[in-house]
Amino acid sequence: MNELLALEKKFKAAREVATLNEALVEYLNDLGISTFSFTYYSYHPNSLNKLKYDFASANYAVWHKHYQEEHYEEVDATMETVYRTCLPTFWDVQTQLKESTSARERQMRLDSIAFGAEKGLSIPIHGPLEDFATFVLVQMHGETCLNQWQTIQYQLFTAGYYYYWYLQQQLLKHQTPVEKYQLNKREIQCLQLIAEQLSVAAIAKRLHITERTVNYHIQRLNKKLGTKNKYQSLAKALQKGLIK
Repeated sequence: MNELLALEKKFKAAREVATLNEALVEYLNDLGISTFSFTYYSYHPNSLNKLKYDFASANYAVWHKHYQEEHYEEVDATMETVYRTCLPTFWDVQTQLKESTSARERQMRLDSIAFGAEKGLSIPIHGPLEDFATFVLVQMHGETCLNQWQTIQYQLFTAGYYYYWYLQQQLLKHQTPVEKYQLNKREIQCLQLIAEQLSVAAIAKRLHITERTVNYHIQRLNKKLGTKNKYQSLAKALQKGLIK
């Protein structure tokens, strides 16, 4: 408990993301954990506008980059499980390999084994703005840092949430609402015209595009904002200050 209080104190005093990262690395190293990643998404990992920030330990950076470049999150059954829970999920790669349901997922597991990963603990972090992060601690070949994972899982869970909270404050310092959701000019225009109560046909006429294209922009809006329809998107846009 004292270690967590000390960590939170360091996070609170940090004035930049690099300082947060240094404190997190030091804390994990004290627990014998040297391999980890923290991936922060705007919404669901499979959404269009997904990655907000990611940080991985130096020895894990190559695999983490490979995972993202291959878009393995799209076939990662463990990731989907983690997203749908609020509790830490323990996994081992050999079991994941046996349970793979597609060639791509199987290849991902083989890549992970080749890299040297054996076991891991994935901690889900659900934010108040529908954003999501996953804090992954990894036990590499020859290590024992997660053999007693049950005794430290909630300590790591708390540390992950502390890091998320202070990371979010740092990232939001310099972001406008539009930048936060990465809306493009056409999507903003559609939102504004929806606010004026124009129909899809009227929006298409105003913007000199087809109704099909308007619907495409609205679908992208809904996905970026994590909403189900244009009315929810409008409500959220007004709430977040995306339009006046």
